[in-house]
Amino acid sequence: MNKWKELTSKTLKSVLRERFANYWSQIDSSEPIWQSRYYGFNIWSRSKVEEKRDDMHLNPVRAGLVQRANHWPWSSARWYLERQSVGLPIRWPPGLEHDDQFATDL
Repeated sequence: MNKWKELTSKTLKSVLRERFANYWSQIDSSEPIWQSRYYGFNIWSRSKVEEKRDDMHLNPVRAGLVQRANHWPWSSARWYLERQSVGLPIRWPPGLEHDDQFATDL
């Protein structure tokens, strides 16, 4: 997970720096993209997938950044709550789309 965080952090910072130069100049670029704490959690059922997804959607609300999860511009909550496009397709990861335990309509 640490290697993944390192790689994605570098990529995200590069994209922000290139595409959102005005925004990038206003933030401290030494700040981490990801929170330092992490613990593994096995997701073993569709209900656990949904629980963790909903928990992630509520993070900006808990942080006081928005009042509703679907108001956060970088969240898939709009798709799940309102079926509004978020600019990327929402689908199961490869391998799970044919697993009866997981693969009902998102």
